Amino acid sequence: MVSLSDVKRWNAGTLEAVFHTVQQRQAILTSSGDDFLTALPVDGWEGPAADNALSAHQSLVTGLDHLAAGVSIVNKTIAQAADSIPAVQRDIANAEALASKYGFHVGEDGSITDVLTHPGPSDPSPADRARIKQEVSDSIAQALRTAGDIDNDLAGVLRRATSGGFGTGTETTIQGAAADALQESPGEVLTTPPPKGTASQNAGWWNSLSPTGQAILLHDHPDWLGNLDGLPATVRSQANMARLPIDYTNLQHELDDLKRRLPSYINPNDPIIPLGPEYANDREIVAEFKDAEAKLVSLDTIRATMAQGSRQLLTLDTSGRRVRAAVAIGNVDIAEHVAVFTPGFTSTVDGSLKGYDQGMQDLLKQSQQMSQHHGDHGQVATVTWIGYEAPQVSEIVDTSHSVASDADAKAGAVKLDGFLNGIGASHDAANQPLHLTALGHSYGSLTTGIALQQPTPVHDAVVFGSPGMDINSVRDLKVPDGHTFSEMADQDYVPDADIGNYFGTSPYAIPDIHRMSTDAATSVDGQSLDATNDHSGYLTDNSTSQYNVAAVVAGQSDLVIGYQPQAAPPETVPTPPATPEPPPTPR
Repeated sequence: MVSLSDVKRWNAGTLEAVFHTVQQRQAILTSSGDDFLTALPVDGWEGPAADNALSAHQSLVTGLDHLAAGVSIVNKTIAQAADSIPAVQRDIANAEALASKYGFHVGEDGSITDVLTHPGPSDPSPADRARIKQEVSDSIAQALRTAGDIDNDLAGVLRRATSGGFGTGTETTIQGAAADALQESPGEVLTTPPPKGTASQNAGWWNSLSPTGQAILLHDHPDWLGNLDGLPATVRSQANMARLPIDYTNLQHELDDLKRRLPSYINPNDPIIPLGPEYANDREIVAEFKDAEAKLVSLDTIRATMAQGSRQLLTLDTSGRRVRAAVAIGNVDIAEHVAVFTPGFTSTVDGSLKGYDQGMQDLLKQSQQMSQHHGDHGQVATVTWIGYEAPQVSEIVDTSHSVASDADAKAGAVKLDGFLNGIGASHDAANQPLHLTALGHSYGSLTTGIALQQPTPVHDAVVFGSPGMDINSVRDLKVPDGHTFSEMADQDYVPDADIGNYFGTSPYAIPDIHRMSTDAATSVDGQSLDATNDHSGYLTDNSTSQYNVAAVVAGQSDLVIGYQPQAAPPETVPTPPATPEPPPTPR
């Protein structure tokens, strides 16, 4: 097994020099070998001596065949190793630089030591340092994993070539033996993604691959990459867009098969069947039919959304009850300010993505203006994350998926946690600054609240129309102090729906969660902002609620318009009735 110090000493330049030397020798071998191949038989030479010479000649030709094939494959493997080594070393160097930035030192044996002896107020938080330490450890481990594959691949090829294991011995020319060996030989050995890898493990694996290896995987295995947290957004989007037509075709075949299985008395365009127990199997087929139809509509919706341009498809999953997807506007890889929006009850890709995407477009525009006029001029990207199956109206009585239960939120939080950490790991690997904001609406705020109870790179969190976050204190969230915000419209019924605090204390009742205004107001720039009154209007363009969310996303929370409770009218002391005048005295 190779060590960290071994890999850091590897010299790709030496391998490249060896490659060119072997390439020159190979040219001499194949040219001279083909000349030797035609030396016998000699016309007119017959007898025992001629037969012995011809036999020896054939033996040598066979040896040259195996030798030329071996040299050809060895040189190909040397070239692949030379191409792969810089990526591994670069990954290690980036991990060491990241460690140093956060006060750690990576030893020659791969150990990580804390060298930040006296942390100051400007140093990273303990939570961020713990997360970075794990990312560094994962990057080093994945780099060594890839380096081990490079070393084993080259060593194995050399051993096999030494024993004459390449070539058929039956080629008609030595040059042909060398060329045909490349066709028969395996391609570059590429490390597969880490099994059930975390976001930082996936990031470390991807960055340890050579550009050639990455391109091969993107072409041959987009199904490996599209939903892999920790990979660059550009890569995920390319992989998912490559999968989109394949998934569509597979779903169309599934729908066609279900149509054939539908009983003749059922109209596919209006599949309604009797409720008797004898029709249970038919109802199951109809349910599958409707699900497949909805999935196809979901893929059509994704296609239409992506066709608008400037978007990235970061998640595409058709394996569940409904399609799951995440669509970004802008370039998540280079954006300094990234917002991830998680919607709630009744949200689906087919029914909700179009509207949410427009909301994220408007939010991006508002946030970008704030970043340009009041902030650091950093680029903004927004993400609609329908990466979980939110509860539906039809599932209200289903205890496994009811909106009255946090079961779907907990399942979704695991996926959201990985997604958020994936953005962070990808940015860290590229040494790209990141200000990450998590947005949660309605039941999506519950999902967000559960996800943020685990370490993530989220710097700010905003929830609106929230029934609860499964917390009783802001300290339950792994978000920096003072960076959690909430909004509640005056006619929004959802925040009051959790009467028994089943989903924890309401975020509007937790003092350390800053409550932002949803009333009509005027911005710092003199912009007249509209009030938000109901549950679905928090991201409405030109509203106070949208303005506040945009300020947080742009890293300008000092521009937030705070909630001002309406002062109760002053109590009035009723005036006692005047004492009636006595009636006049009769005269």
